[in-house]
Amino acid sequence: MKKVVALFAAVLLPTAFAAGTTSTPITVNANVVSSCIFDTSATSAASFTYNAVNGTSGAVNGSATLYCNSGTAVSMTSATSGTKALSNGGTASLNTSYTLGMSAVAAGTGTGTYAGADKYTFTLAVTAASGQWGVPTASNYTNTVDINVSF
Repeated sequence: MKKVVALFAAVLLPTAFAAGTTSTPITVNANVVSSCIFDTSATSAASFTYNAVNGTSGAVNGSATLYCNSGTAVSMTSATSGTKALSNGGTASLNTSYTLGMSAVAAGTGTGTYAGADKYTFTLAVTAASGQWGVPTASNYTNTVDINVSF
């Protein structure tokens, strides 16, 4: 009988006198900063063919798309209109006028990589006046209009 009691005690005692457990929560804090990025794969150039007799057949459009994390306040800091001389890499230039616009698409409409992001679209309308007879024939006239935003 002593062997049975000793065996019983050996089995029960370790669990009866086991160490206790406790826990405590640790608070995790985060600061989310405003973040925006242009989707360069969604940018399209404003391209046209110029004819000195009638200029362009109206405004041609280029576009860009900006994605920002939800709730980021965005404002465009670029000039919304102006003139740009397109150069062919030499001394010749084609004078153009442009208008730059920004519009917010519904909040949270970003998809794919930008799923849930706030989406902004930018449009660039460009025209060239007729009668620019001194502009040499070439197919490489270019320049850029920078879109600057603050957030």
